Amino acid sequence: MLAIDHLAVSRDLAELRRLAAAKVEQDRLPTGMAAALQVREDLRQYGLEGHAADLETRGYTVMSPDVAGSAGLWPRVRDAILAINDENNQAPDGMERSRGRNLWHLLPQDRIFEQALMAPPQLALIAYLMGYRAKLSQFRGIVKDNSSVEPMEIHADHSRKVPAPWPSDAQYCTVTWVLSDYNRENGAVCVVPGSHKLGMDVPPEFVMAHDHPDLEVVEAPAGSVIVWHGGLWHGAVPRTAPGRRVTLVMPMVRFHLLPQELFWASTTPEMLERNSSRFAALVGLLGSWPWGPEGPDTAYKRPSWLSTWQENRFA
Repeated sequence: MLAIDHLAVSRDLAELRRLAAAKVEQDRLPTGMAAALQVREDLRQYGLEGHAADLETRGYTVMSPDVAGSAGLWPRVRDAILAINDENNQAPDGMERSRGRNLWHLLPQDRIFEQALMAPPQLALIAYLMGYRAKLSQFRGIVKDNSSVEPMEIHADHSRKVPAPWPSDAQYCTVTWVLSDYNRENGAVCVVPGSHKLGMDVPPEFVMAHDHPDLEVVEAPAGSVIVWHGGLWHGAVPRTAPGRRVTLVMPMVRFHLLPQELFWASTTPEMLERNSSRFAALVGLLGSWPWGPEGPDTAYKRPSWLSTWQENRFA
């Protein structure tokens, strides 16, 4: 049986939270009415009022590279994902061959991914949907090659994460960086505009209905960034074009929900130091957490042993 050293985990997390708290002291995140006013100002600053309206009415929006702030960044993000994909020499399984390879937990693997995560326009839309303390739930690349021809079923991201009926406010949202041109032939994302207002899962008869007249294929040039509400019905159409389709997917959850990947466990003090306090929120270091038999003292107090331990671990 694998034994987990819960005390070591608590110590690690306590130190990271201390560093995150110090960052927040220098760079406070807005709350209450100040947060509402800041969201409005952020949308105005980045010219995103129309994109916020799209999220309300259609459930998704597409930012051009110039609007998204990705114009000079996306080729480097694409190249980093492809390099990691090509270094992984393991033969893909049947699902990867037919639907593309998922590269999980990319954030700590290259600093370029931190820059992609912290792009201000997308953070403004995330705050609009879920507040300034939204957390990163996944950070993965998807590479589809010539064998990745199957469609992705129509689904909603709230499914199996939020009990139905779903609230109208997004509990989960997804940010997708389009790193190769999106069109029908490349197997682009397809959506049912306005379906986020239904607050329900996709009915079984609609799951593979990729030719349904209500379905809209999202076509966008490389470098675009798509943001959608967690209740939006979406999937991907079959891919028929040659070459590779590359995307970076960054799902987010509200502050009170558990993320799907444990980003605090791969966050370093250096990552916290070189980013704003919003980064500490995104990787889940501003909330409470469970504790082991020692109780909350390890988490909330600074025991005498911690200074010596810090010198060894974080020197």
